[in-house]
Amino acid sequence: MNALLTDIKSLDYPIYSLKRASLLEESLFIKGIDKIYSYGKTEVGSDKAIGKGVTSIIFLGSYKNKKVTIKIERPDSKRKGSIKKEALYLIEANKYGVGPKIYANDERFIIMEYIGGPLLIDGNFDNKDIYDILRQCNSLDLSRIDHRQIQGGKHIICGKRNVIIDFEKAHYSNTPKNVTSFLSMCFLSDCLVRERVKELFTFDEEYIKTLLKEYKSNYNIESLIDNI
Repeated sequence: MNALLTDIKSLDYPIYSLKRASLLEESLFIKGIDKIYSYGKTEVGSDKAIGKGVTSIIFLGSYKNKKVTIKIERPDSKRKGSIKKEALYLIEANKYGVGPKIYANDERFIIMEYIGGPLLIDGNFDNKDIYDILRQCNSLDLSRIDHRQIQGGKHIICGKRNVIIDFEKAHYSNTPKNVTSFLSMCFLSDCLVRERVKELFTFDEEYIKTLLKEYKSNYNIESLIDNI
């Protein structure tokens, strides 16, 4: 059983205002959160969190008997409104079956499905995972959402299912590059993901570039997958 948060001020990392943290806790409970846990590898005062970045901090919580991720905008974030913006893109991505399911949000936080498992960059994937992620990237392309962080391999979880996470830097684009970024990382870039891909596929780099050029002209993902 996970330990509960020991100090409510942890929610207001890194300023630790009791007033602000208490108001945030109240808002979370109103939205349906019934427990917030001290869980993860990130130290936050006397508590632990799943992770933290320059704009947000992420806690494990419970929502209607489901394990959830609570992503909270940091009070010192220089990108105010980033959580509200991310929620809008995640809601749209969910319509296409992409991303963790969002349950609730407001201007300060997102409550979404907890996704466990290793990251793509850890190399625990097979060719079927690559095809699945390509189809998800294609769905984002068709929705005109450009994730903009696909190429690093750190924003895709390959667990019980493959899930693209962290839409913080997403934006709408008439020329989204999700499939292009993902395929380039897998087959053209010098990275850990490509080392694993080389064990799964026999391919020619110039041919991959040709496939990408064709894809950009028609967004036909099944044709691309059939020819890899």
